[in-house]
Amino acid sequence: SRRLSLKRNLRLSLDGEVHLRNMKELFKILIVKYNFSTPAGERLYFVAKGWLGKDASPSDVAPDEYGCAESVNNIVFTTFNEEVGGDVSTYRMYKALKENKKFAKVTKPLRGDIIISPTGYGGTQEVKNGHVGIMSDNGVIMSNKSQNGLFSVHYTLDSWKERYQVRGKYPIHFYRRIFKS
Repeated sequence: SRRLSLKRNLRLSLDGEVHLRNMKELFKILIVKYNFSTPAGERLYFVAKGWLGKDASPSDVAPDEYGCAESVNNIVFTTFNEEVGGDVSTYRMYKALKENKKFAKVTKPLRGDIIISPTGYGGTQEVKNGHVGIMSDNGVIMSNKSQNGLFSVHYTLDSWKERYQVRGKYPIHFYRRIFKS
């Protein structure tokens, strides 16, 4: 798939030179393949850190116990002047992330990546709703805390996997912001 995508974005000229049709697409392919961080991802990480201990969803469109997607959308908006999408729903946010050309799905998370276990793709009696957050350093995750509505560090990658993947039967996806605008 990546090889086909790369072939579509390159063309050979008559003099034998390779020209890039879509530099952004190649950049995205390289970031995913080699797990490079991006300036946009770093920016998102630093803005998210600034929200720690604060209510990142002060409009309270969703109640605090369901405010994770609203919080991430607000932080992304603060960072890039546009939301990820999906309003207050992790289900719709996941669909928006998949379609957003400014994000790339990655398998090895770095700080600034969005981690999402979307509602509607799993769920058990024990863990009925999905969750979304932003990766910090060393496998730590920043997200809305349902009990108090504050953006905080209360998951590690291991504890997220235990709660959402093992106990909740949700998938875990990571998305990296590739471009600032």
